[in-house]
Amino acid sequence: MQEKYWREKIAAHAARLMCDAAVPGYEEARQEAIRILRCGPLATRHMPTKQEIRDKVKLLAQDQQHDLRQRLLRELVAIMRPLQKFNPRIDANVLEGVFRPDHQFQIEIDDAPRHAILHRIRQVVSSSMREGLAEDPPGQQSSEDDWIHLAGEFLVNVRIVRKHAGSPCDRGKDQMGISELEWELDSQEGDRRQQEPAEVSAITDRFVHYASLLYPLESVNLSPERHPEKDALYHSLQVFQLAMDERPYDEEFLLAALLHDVGKAIDLQNHVDAGLEALADHITERTALLIEQHHLGHQYLDCTLGVRARRRLEADPNFEELLVLAECDKRGRQRGVAVPEIDQALQQIRDISEDFSGSI
Repeated sequence: MQEKYWREKIAAHAARLMCDAAVPGYEEARQEAIRILRCGPLATRHMPTKQEIRDKVKLLAQDQQHDLRQRLLRELVAIMRPLQKFNPRIDANVLEGVFRPDHQFQIEIDDAPRHAILHRIRQVVSSSMREGLAEDPPGQQSSEDDWIHLAGEFLVNVRIVRKHAGSPCDRGKDQMGISELEWELDSQEGDRRQQEPAEVSAITDRFVHYASLLYPLESVNLSPERHPEKDALYHSLQVFQLAMDERPYDEEFLLAALLHDVGKAIDLQNHVDAGLEALADHITERTALLIEQHHLGHQYLDCTLGVRARRRLEADPNFEELLVLAECDKRGRQRGVAVPEIDQALQQIRDISEDFSGSI
């Protein structure tokens, strides 16, 4: 027992010394660990092997990388969130591989005047992240007009992607938007987000939850006869876009349009109940009712609803919105229609929530 105790203790301490770059080699780290721990003379069987120290180094390195990546994600989210209207995105490789704090990371945003972006950054981004923010000379533009350099804990470059004729600023397939990044951070950090102010945390949490339910819809293929658009995510984004044209001020209605089919990734046969259960306390009662009853709107428009049911529906305070939602649901089944990304759709709703003080 004593043999195993000392081997583990010395190996762990030697690995920590090597990870902190305090001691370069295995033998030096082992001897320094023995000196610091004041072990005294030890038999060979009490000494950890290089392989045992190496195993501890790997574990520590993984822990350090995990912690480093979480801090990076928090910083990227803090920069990208106030730039939402410029469609910020970053290389998805930030979630993989090994990196150091001195690595540089690039956020791309849509074509916009540099002064507007600088103004937004100075307003919202913390002063500790603005250390590398260069001031333009009075009346002049920076020589690097397409780049904004930030230096907080990490080196982050914000690149303005200039839009040329015939080349829209679309997000690359290997890039992530703010909703995906927030979802990844949320899944890694658990309840650490509770450290944020309550009102910000509540808004962020529910939008992260919406995103986590929307992403799987891309893998849900629908009936080609009824849905030539193919997958449930493309359909949902079409319905949302149509709903924006009809009720651009109604957050509850827009959420119903965007989220009405999220249950199809959970239980295709009973998707309405599955979706409502998954959304639970993250939506209002009115949004839930619109999702629950939108099929009645279809039946009303198709004249397949009984007389009594028609009268009950006509007396419903949400009758008009139910018919509009059903109409959007019918029309949102086209091929080749331009739709927003998930994070763009959620940002539009987030903006409405903040503008009209209608947050849940």
